[in-house]
Amino acid sequence: MRKILLLAAALLVLIVASGFFIPIQLSAPPDARTIVDHTNHTYVTPPCFNDAEVSNYLQETDYAHAQELEYEPESSCTEETLTEKNVPINIALLKTIGITETKWDDETIWG
Repeated sequence: MRKILLLAAALLVLIVASGFFIPIQLSAPPDARTIVDHTNHTYVTPPCFNDAEVSNYLQETDYAHAQELEYEPESSCTEETLTEKNVPINIALLKTIGITETKWDDETIWG
């Protein structure tokens, strides 16, 4: 019985430790602030807005709504700001449940 517990503990430690070395990609949450351009059928994120080529038929909404409209990202800048690459699995879990902040939590940019 003791060997089984020791083996289980070692396996658990191995799984947790490997989670710091296996990177994944996080996507923006559905409520991430987004601006849709109804004329061009595109959307843009706040960090990219000043350099975006948009019309004046804009609506501030969230990422989920922009996806529902099936609009395209305005630029590669917008696509890049909606993902966070090479995040270790353990850190991604902490970000997903809200213990650690994500880049979309920065009120100075996304608020």
